[in-house]
Amino acid sequence: MSEREEQQVDKKCAGDSLSAVFSGLIVILVGVLFLLVTQDYLRWGDWWAYLLAGIGVIFVIEVIVRQTLPQYRCPIAGRLIAGLVLIAIGAGHIYGLRYWWPLVIIVVGFFIMFIGFKRLRGT
Repeated sequence: MSEREEQQVDKKCAGDSLSAVFSGLIVILVGVLFLLVTQDYLRWGDWWAYLLAGIGVIFVIEVIVRQTLPQYRCPIAGRLIAGLVLIAIGAGHIYGLRYWWPLVIIVVGFFIMFIGFKRLRGT
């Protein structure tokens, strides 16, 4: 892909309405987490782990939506990796390192599903 084509793809992805939807979800997540902290459902020292895991989940959902809807398709590898890493870090803190290793199996399952969906589309 030429540099001009890459700039057009980046411009298309940055300005689409789907980006605004997922940015709004992140802001809603922050608000919900602060509400849960003020209502004593979460401890103040743990909210950031839930934030990281939540943003990771939002990133992974965005990847799935972008791969499902051709009009919103953009490069997603970075977003997928970032989402999975954020989920792992957040869950590692929430559940403790001793208990989060099954999440690795879950992540591998999502990766296999992602590859399967790509093959179904034929790309």
